[in-house]
Amino acid sequence: MMDTRFDVKPPEPRIVGPDYVQSFDNMSATDFMKIYLETLKFQDPFRQQDISKSLEDVVRLNQVRFYTDMKLFTESLTAWMNQMTFLQTVNMIGRDFVFGTDVLDTVKGGDYYILSGERVRGAVLKVYDGEEVIREIELDLERGLNPVDISDLPKGQFTVKLFKGDYEIPGWQLGFMDTVQSAGIVNGELLLDLLSGRQVSASQIIYTGV
Repeated sequence: MMDTRFDVKPPEPRIVGPDYVQSFDNMSATDFMKIYLETLKFQDPFRQQDISKSLEDVVRLNQVRFYTDMKLFTESLTAWMNQMTFLQTVNMIGRDFVFGTDVLDTVKGGDYYILSGERVRGAVLKVYDGEEVIREIELDLERGLNPVDISDLPKGQFTVKLFKGDYEIPGWQLGFMDTVQSAGIVNGELLLDLLSGRQVSASQIIYTGV
């Protein structure tokens, strides 16, 4: 008779220290998204709800992406945003948010900020026009949101890098503050029309409560 048994090796147990606590800070972005998306199955998408908790979740999810930089998380976040209904955007109208960007745009203007993961004394923000450094702005960064004075910059669009001495600092995000004027869903994506004339994806929100 043929032996139909298989030798199956059980999965290796995960060994953690006695002080280990599973929390938001040590949970992977993938695990966080799995748990969060599972809770969405029990929500009624056609029932008007207070958007405040949803906005907190969006920002929290963006911060997970900010600190982990995972492609899978970005795709999952887009899927989550596609589940939001137009009715749920009503409470966003007239509110200020900080939106992540890679470009400092003094033509459209607005207040710019650096979202920093660490406290850094004596940082220097270098502003580039192409390959040329046109300004160096000294900053003492706190963990969280830090304003950037761009009042003496010429009109244009510029890229920026952050340094401490000769070392380029990682783990930060440039953003601008703007007011939501209207919102709509285009090709399954929630887009926001801002007071400055910009149109951005709601997934670009990196900070709220300002």
